[in-house]
Amino acid sequence: MLDLGRLRVLRELKLRGTVSAVASALGYTPSAVSQQLAQLQREVGVPLVERAGRRLRLTEAGEVLAEHAETLLAKAQRAEEETLAASGRVAGTVRAVAYQTALLHVVAPTLPRLAAEHPDLVVEVLDEEFVRVLQALVLREIDLVLTDEYTHLPRPRRPELAAEVLISERMRIALPAAHPLAARPGPVRMAELAEQVWATGHHGTNHADLLERTCVELGGFRPLVRYRSNDLMVVFALVAQGCAAALVPDLSLAEDQEDVVVRDIADAPVSRRMVMWTRVGADVRPSVRAVLEALRHSADLLVARRPGLVRGVPDAGAESEARRRPDA
Repeated sequence: MLDLGRLRVLRELKLRGTVSAVASALGYTPSAVSQQLAQLQREVGVPLVERAGRRLRLTEAGEVLAEHAETLLAKAQRAEEETLAASGRVAGTVRAVAYQTALLHVVAPTLPRLAAEHPDLVVEVLDEEFVRVLQALVLREIDLVLTDEYTHLPRPRRPELAAEVLISERMRIALPAAHPLAARPGPVRMAELAEQVWATGHHGTNHADLLERTCVELGGFRPLVRYRSNDLMVVFALVAQGCAAALVPDLSLAEDQEDVVVRDIADAPVSRRMVMWTRVGADVRPSVRAVLEALRHSADLLVARRPGLVRGVPDAGAESEARRRPDA
């Protein structure tokens, strides 16, 4: 009988590539990882790993067994959860990662309901927007991710991951209340902001890239960025003090900030999407399925409360209608 713990070590080596990375992920020492692999080789009777310089790599037989390990480990986890679900309990741990506004408006409201309906279910949440978040999902470090993506900057889809758009929202221009354009009602053309100083996200973030592309493609200029923060409250403070303008999503609730005025973009729809990612097939686990259903319900309630939002992906007509709505 193959040991599931040793199969997990083999699968991790296939995914991560080095013994040290496997040790770090599983909380083992490198020596313990090597011992587990050696014991597994003795159990199956064929070489599973071989030396390639200073590293270990899987043999052809190791690759085959690692593929089976992936299936066996997933089935073992599913069997445990479905056994509990058959008794009326949804149990286990679901690890979720999301960005700030998704946590505030969609994730956080689901937690009391999940706790009340499934007291044996543990939901761990991390507020993070790191670049490798989808790779962490593939590696099973986490179970669920909510990312943002923009109309001009969609994230590439991956065959091993399932992506579902929960909500689409407008991107809008936040201006200081004393700005000349703030005194004028109605949408603002990007070209009117060619001389404007901007606040945006850090270099390499989707938010920063979106501002650059929006200004270039719709306004014909490169933005003068003097302030960078991934914290919306910092951005709002800079706008309120008259230091900068900013491109902000509808769910940032910028119109509620003192000394901040929000205007729509006149040139073309610019929107952000809240995308929910899981591994393909992960929803067969009762724990993951319960969390996904709760998040969808939370998105339904949010869209019902805020007519400017769209559930899923809007069609061109819906985007045009959103642009015609009066500013908040």
